[in-house]
Amino acid sequence: MKLQEITDQKAWDAFVSAQPYAQFSQSWAWGELQRARGREVKRFMVVEGEQGTRNKGQVACQFVRQPGKFGLGYWFATRGPVFGTEDVEKQKELMRAILHCVQNDKRFGGFTLFSRFEPAIVHRVDLTSLGFVRTHSMSPATTLDIDLRKSEEELLADMHPKTRYNIRVAQKHGVTVRLAKSEEDVQAFLRLMVETAERDGIVSQPLAYLRLTYEMLSKHGICRLRLAEYQGNILAANMDVLYGDTYTYLHGASSSEHRNVMAPYLLQWEAIQTARAEGHHFYDFWGCNPEDENDPYFKPRWQGITRFKRGWGGRITDYAGTWDLPRWPSVYRMVFRR
Repeated sequence: MKLQEITDQKAWDAFVSAQPYAQFSQSWAWGELQRARGREVKRFMVVEGEQGTRNKGQVACQFVRQPGKFGLGYWFATRGPVFGTEDVEKQKELMRAILHCVQNDKRFGGFTLFSRFEPAIVHRVDLTSLGFVRTHSMSPATTLDIDLRKSEEELLADMHPKTRYNIRVAQKHGVTVRLAKSEEDVQAFLRLMVETAERDGIVSQPLAYLRLTYEMLSKHGICRLRLAEYQGNILAANMDVLYGDTYTYLHGASSSEHRNVMAPYLLQWEAIQTARAEGHHFYDFWGCNPEDENDPYFKPRWQGITRFKRGWGGRITDYAGTWDLPRWPSVYRMVFRR
């Protein structure tokens, strides 16, 4: 096997988007978003043979250089690497190949105390034997996926009765859903994000980052803003990302007004119906608590949002989580007080 740096978008996305539970944060578009933020981006693929990359990829990993204090930046693979096999032992073998490259390849510039990975392995796995150190989650380590290959009747039957009821309430009140089509719509989404953060006591992403995310990903055709309206007022808005077989609910916000009309429920349901009609296999709610409260990634503050998401049915999906690979373990432990 050989490491190749990929500079062709079609070759990259042909591999990454074809894998199950396609990871938008390993897409070419996500890398270009990071470039627009001033970050260095590198994309590598381990392939078989000496010629070409198409259909020969074994594992792909998009790295983004993250700034750090005292020049201690690091390379971060958000939900990466992505594997061309679902065999966990083979995935670990391919991880070793990527790790060797990261530690020894001169194409990774800049001083790096560690590299950070979130392997797209759909299991909780222990990577300490490969030299990794588990760290706090960056991307959600657990999510909830709805299987869109089911019929609409099956999807409704899988929901909690209260969720189905709230969808009907929104329909009865005449709530409507549409896609954003103007700058005013984008501004409405951003205002609702601020309102939601203040009401629920959460920390939202900076508005400039949210705007750039929408602008860059929609430019590449993988992002939409979906709005729910009632009596001419925008009451809820979601930012959705669609990539490969997966449609992801990335950000959501709602107004404190007219809560009784249940606008967010119809907003989600129409997004799920759209994703199914367009042929996606999974609707990813992008983050909830694992079922085991002793899981290292369980967050008590996520219990409310987890209840909301679990009301839609689907299944809990655990990923490998976020792991650091120290270049010098003793120095890493000293700096991070491990």
